[in-house]
This record gives sequence, C-alpha cells and structure tokens, in this order.
Amino acid sequence: MVKYKSDYDYYRLVEDILENDEFGKIGEIKQHGMTRLEHSLRVSYYSYQITKKLGLHYQETARAGLLHDFFENSVDTSKKGKAQQFVNHPKEAADNAKKYFEINDLEEDIIKCHMFPSNTLVPKYMESWVVNFVDKTVATYEFGKSFSYKFSYLTNFYLILLLNFLK
Repeated sequence: MVKYKSDYDYYRLVEDILENDEFGKIGEIKQHGMTRLEHSLRVSYYSYQITKKLGLHYQETARAGLLHDFFENSVDTSKKGKAQQFVNHPKEAADNAKKYFEINDLEEDIIKCHMFPSNTLVPKYMESWVVNFVDKTVATYEFGKSFSYKFSYLTNFYLILLLNFLK
C-alpha cells in the first residue's frame, strides 16, 4: 500500500475525499486484484509526485487522480455491459466527483480523459496526460501481480520512459 499518510502535504489535499462515506465505498470493490481505493491511491500519489516535480498543478492532480475511478460497478455483467462500463466509467466518475466535491475544469478533464485512447476524449492538459500514463502503468503492474505473473519488465520500461521524460 502507498504510504500516503506519511506525506502530510499530500494527505491534506485528499483528506476530505478519503473521509467521504460515498467515496469510501470504492474500498469494497475489487479491481486489478486489489481494491479500487488502493488502485486510486497509487494513481493519485504517483501522479502527485510527478506533477509536483514538474512544477504542474499537483493539488488538482492528486485530487482528480484519487477520483478517477469513483464509480460503482454496473449490474450488467455481460461482456457488452462490462465493455460499456470500461469505456463510459470516466463520465460516471466525473459526475460523482461533481456531485460530492467541488472540482474545476482541470480536475474534470483528468477524470474524463484518463481512459484515452480507449475512449475518444483526448486530454487537454499535461496533468491529464500524467494521470493517463500513471493509471496505465499502475494497472499493468496490478494486473500482472494479481495473476502472479512478472510484468516487471513492462512496468520498468514505463518507469524508465517516464524518468527520461522528467530529465
């Protein structure tokens, strides 16, 4: 688990979200072999660290990264239903974020565009691209870990690309 609580600056940015009862429900939903909350915390915290280092809007990135998968699973468990949810969940997550929290245009873009290119919404901001990339990297790691495969080469490749980008 990400040690987000030991980073006070990060924790104070997202504390109200983590304490929200409705948001807390994602801690009960399995995703990539762990909970959706654990996944969202990883995406949020790593994106926060990267955008802070790059001098970007790290506050909004931390919050939107945490809210990017703030949705409930569809009751339609057919292949078609799962495929629709895969593509459409960013809009549902953004709607939920707006319903329970005040979010700005940057945060909304981060949430709605985190599934690009699986959906057609192209990120408008660098922060959106960071969350998009981190989400895919974290999901690849989690997916591989959940099946006891070693996707470490792919994860390392993503991280090396990212570190070279930061230089």
